Amino acid sequence: MSNTNNNLQTQTSNALHNAIMEAECKDRPPMLAPGNYVQWKSRIKRYIDTKPNNELIHYYLQNLPYKFKWTEKTVLVADGSSETTTEGYIENYKNVSQDIRNQLYAEAEAVQIILTGINNDIYS
Repeated sequence: MSNTNNNLQTQTSNALHNAIMEAECKDRPPMLAPGNYVQWKSRIKRYIDTKPNNELIHYYLQNLPYKFKWTEKTVLVADGSSETTTEGYIENYKNVSQDIRNQLYAEAEAVQIILTGINNDIYS
């Protein structure tokens, strides 16, 4: 009889845990707990699918982050002159294309989602 009660308690506990985890997926990322990485990975993917930029977030999770590069641009030597020269600069958030900005935003959002889904004990 004791074994039956333990099984029932375990089933109830698991059902309650799953219900809580499913509810979390709608409002915030699911929490990673020791021993549930495979479930968490599946749930975090479903949570990401609810985001408007989910394709970029999934892309970022499987690829290296964007690195700002040294770039050159053509500039006029002087105002009114047709002579040009090249000038080097490092890319930054303000001078990259909107596509790159969207990627950078998705990268930041992916990191935030993962960090929000990992409690302090596991993060440490």
